[in-house]
Amino acid sequence: MKIALLVLLAVVTVPAIFAADEPFAPLPPVDLSKLNPSDFTDAEIDLPFYLNNFHQVADSVVATGADRGFIGISVWRSPKDNHPYNARIMENILSLAYFYTAKRPWNPYYGSAALRQRLEAALDFWCRLQSPEGKFSEYGSQQWNLPATAFATKFMGQTLTLLKDGPPIDPTLLQRVIEADRKAIRVVLTDPDFYLHGKSYSNQFTNVWAGALEFFNLYPDPELEKLFWPRVQDGMRDFQSPAGFFYEANGPDWGYNSYTHQSNLRSVYHYTRGTDRAGQFIEHERRWFEWLSWNAVPEPDGAGWVLNRAIETRQKKPFLPELTEPMAEQIPIARAFAQTDAERLQEISATRRNLVKNWPKVASLQTGEFWSWSPYTFLHRAQFDCRPTQAQRDEARNLLPYVARTNFTHQLMDSRNPMVYTYVRRPSYYAVFNSGKRLLKQQRYGLGLLWSAETGAVLQSQTGDDDATWGTHSGTNVFEADDLPATFEADGQTVAPAPGSRDLKSGDLVVHYPLGKEGEKTIRFEANSIIVAVHHPGPFTEVLPLLSANPAGIIVEKSQLKLPSGDGTFVISFRTKPEDKVAIQPVSPAVPEAGSSETGSTDGKIAGKQVVVVRISATDELRYEMMFAPAPAPAPQPKPAP
Repeated sequence: MKIALLVLLAVVTVPAIFAADEPFAPLPPVDLSKLNPSDFTDAEIDLPFYLNNFHQVADSVVATGADRGFIGISVWRSPKDNHPYNARIMENILSLAYFYTAKRPWNPYYGSAALRQRLEAALDFWCRLQSPEGKFSEYGSQQWNLPATAFATKFMGQTLTLLKDGPPIDPTLLQRVIEADRKAIRVVLTDPDFYLHGKSYSNQFTNVWAGALEFFNLYPDPELEKLFWPRVQDGMRDFQSPAGFFYEANGPDWGYNSYTHQSNLRSVYHYTRGTDRAGQFIEHERRWFEWLSWNAVPEPDGAGWVLNRAIETRQKKPFLPELTEPMAEQIPIARAFAQTDAERLQEISATRRNLVKNWPKVASLQTGEFWSWSPYTFLHRAQFDCRPTQAQRDEARNLLPYVARTNFTHQLMDSRNPMVYTYVRRPSYYAVFNSGKRLLKQQRYGLGLLWSAETGAVLQSQTGDDDATWGTHSGTNVFEADDLPATFEADGQTVAPAPGSRDLKSGDLVVHYPLGKEGEKTIRFEANSIIVAVHHPGPFTEVLPLLSANPAGIIVEKSQLKLPSGDGTFVISFRTKPEDKVAIQPVSPAVPEAGSSETGSTDGKIAGKQVVVVRISATDELRYEMMFAPAPAPAPQPKPAP
């Protein structure tokens, strides 16, 4: 009752006209002790942290001077980029609008006059940041770019959605914001340089898919729609490789493909679901989940999915806990990676128990961190969601290529650049081999992933880390850290890779590629093992980045290494000379870049496993064999005496 009265008074005292020079009224913090976790629905269970810390974000809005309206606190994006010219910082206008419009018993900021002042100042500042043609900048004053402009359409579209039926703001200012958003959408759709950039960085451009549909839902614009839908068709052709990934720096990237691009498609599906426009987006997403299904393998304990990561172009993401997307209702294979409805309820229950246990204490806001206060928290809250049942997810996991079949060789190839991804399934193992043109310095090729159903992933080449890159190292050369022009023989016949997706002939697969000018490497994928032969004049080191939950349990003998894992054992047998040496060393995986959506290795492990580097030092030549052996049967227990 007390909170409701305060809200009513706030609405009544809202000033009628936006004043660009009016001092801000105080905005008091929330006292959570006067609330209860039961005040928050299951869909709101994450909001106590944001509610408790919101006053810090709102109070950071600059009140005076030329930068009046800038959100000055460094909680979203890199601290070095927290400058008034950066429109990406202003994406958190959405969080101001959320608390201003959320008519909930726990929210004292609903219709708040003090919050309205800050919101209006921020909206005014955002409009003033825009160029005459509709662009925004990110890394310097008037350095207009695609991401600042396209992301603005997505977050401002949702802001306008909240304001449409919420407490009022100054109508003249609101019209300025609407027109600024319209201009931003138009320039993204029509600027040729923006589109050319989007062909290489697809997640940036497809923000306008979400932003435009949000806008059209509020303010139908037939002229703008005539620009929009042909551009969508262009994007369907230009933004996705025939291999299935969405282009990032012209190649595959797990972070942007599984986070930002998915956010864009989530909003798109919300506004097209049930219409004849949805099909093209569903197909776009289906092809990506098929790409994911070739490159992600599950851990037996259910911890998540280990990725064929070393091919990634921008971020550093070794592991995917889960990926729950609404189009899974139409794409069966997408359900394989999703959180189930029952798991979601368990997660909510655990979060609520933790809230009750610690109430009214919640985490404090950490400034100077990229993701401390993300506007994504408020972006999709009212949009369609989908979580499969356990039975639906189990059925979908039977569709995974290495589950559905136990013996195949498959290739995916890009058409823009000669990048070839080869997938080998044999009854006892699944392996991924990457080759072709290296686009970015951090990429690594060669054997990227090795897995069995019993052990989970046992080998994963690491991104941008020469110490943990599978392959042959000689002096300063890491041959797999460069272009890798591999040739292939399937069942004794030479294979010429072709863009798209196709099975190769059954039988052994043999891969050859040069090591510099004088060396050569051959990998033979046989029925029960993988045999590697290295020929290189002089000394070299073969490096194998293994994944082990128990590095101390690795057994190294004179000519064999055994890695027990899960319900099986991974075995490496090698032929060495007396002077050759074998060493093992646990290492931490490469540290994620600031701002990546990486979640799998924050504890220095990947899916609960440590990266363990095996180094075999040899001279002139080396041959080794990798295979999986089942775990030994437990010793019979003596029968108890009668």
